[in-house]
Amino acid sequence: MSQRSEVGVSKLSKNEFRDIIGRFASGVTILTSRAGDRDFGTTASAVTSLSDEPPMIIICLNKTSSTAAAIIEAGTFAVNVLAEDHSELAGRFATKLDDKFRGVPFERDEYESPLIVGALAHLTCTVGEQVEAGTHYVFLAHVDDGVAIHGHPLAYFRGAFGRMQTAPDASVLRIVRDRLLELGSDVSAELDHVDLAAELQAEPEMVRRALGALVEEGLVARENGSFTLPPVPEEVLFDHYAAKFALEEGVARQTIGRVTPEQLATMRGLMEETADLVDGATFTDPEAWIRTNNAFHEYMVSLAGSRILLDTYRRLGLPGLERRTITAETYATESLVADHRAMVEAYETEDLDLLLRTLDEHAVKPRYYRELEKRQGASA
Repeated sequence: MSQRSEVGVSKLSKNEFRDIIGRFASGVTILTSRAGDRDFGTTASAVTSLSDEPPMIIICLNKTSSTAAAIIEAGTFAVNVLAEDHSELAGRFATKLDDKFRGVPFERDEYESPLIVGALAHLTCTVGEQVEAGTHYVFLAHVDDGVAIHGHPLAYFRGAFGRMQTAPDASVLRIVRDRLLELGSDVSAELDHVDLAAELQAEPEMVRRALGALVEEGLVARENGSFTLPPVPEEVLFDHYAAKFALEEGVARQTIGRVTPEQLATMRGLMEETADLVDGATFTDPEAWIRTNNAFHEYMVSLAGSRILLDTYRRLGLPGLERRTITAETYATESLVADHRAMVEAYETEDLDLLLRTLDEHAVKPRYYRELEKRQGASA
C-alpha cells in the first residue's frame, strides 16, 4: 500500500482509488426530489445511516448532479432502496436522460418527492445540514417517514450491479413463500427443496436459497441441514399483525373524512360478509372468515389509493399465515365483528378517535385470545 509523505495528501491516483473503493460492496438506491415543478432522480450508493435517535442518514452527490441541485432547492428528498431485480432501473437513473421517470410507476411522499413502486424501502427526508467535500455535496438529513417490504437488495460491486450471492431470486422467493403459507398446519412437516422446486417449476438451488431466507423470517426451520415447515411461531404472527396495524393506522389518518358514499357502501358490505362467520367463541367457517376478513381489511388499506401501501399489505401474507393458525377449534369472539362494524361507523361519522381506538383494540385481540385459549386448555 502506498505511504503518505504528507498528512492529508494521497499518493493514490483517481483511478487507483476508484478501483480500491469499488471492492467495497454496497446497496443501491435512487434518490429523488421535486423542485420547480420537475422531478429529479439519480442512482446512488453513497447512502448510510448516521443516527437512530433521531433517525438520520448521510447521502453524497456530485456537485454537477441536477438532483443535488434540486435537493438544495427543495430541502427534501426521498430514498428508494432498490430490489435485486432493479438493475435496469438503476442503470437508467445513472444516466443524464431527461425522461428517466417515463414508464416508471411512482407515487409521492408528503414533500412531493417520487416514491418508486416496487422498491424494497422508501425514506422521506429533510435536509439538516449541507457540507462541501471535494467534488461532492454531503447532506445530513432527518428521516421523517419510511416504509419497507420483504425482499433482497440490489448490490453494487466494482462498477457493476448484481445480486447478493447468497440471496434467492426475488420472484422465486415470493413464489416459495406464498406456497408455504398455503401448505402449513399445526404440526411440523419436512420440506424437500428438490420436490418443491419440481412442483413450482423452479431451479432447486434457487428454492434452497429461498428456504434459507425464510428461515430468517421465522417461516421455515432448519436443523442438521434439513428444512421443516413448523407451525407459525406466535411472535412471527403477532409481528405481522403489528405491521398490519401500523399500515391501517396510517391509512386511517390519511383517509378519514375523504371516503366517498360508494366506498362506504362497499366497506359496509364487506363488513356484513364477516358478521355470520363467528358464533360465540367459534369460527363457523374458518376459511370463509379468513377470506372475508382479509377482503375487509385490504379494502380499508386500498382507500389510501397507494399501490405501495396495498402491495406492502399484501406481502404480509396474512391469509396464508392465518390458514396455518385458525381452525374450527381456534378461540373466536363476536367482538371481532363488532370492531369491523365500529370501523365502518367511524368512517361514516368521520370520527378519527373512534377509528384509531378500535384499530388499536382490534390489533391486540389475537394475542389476548391466544393467551386465553392457552389458559383454558391448561385448566381443561
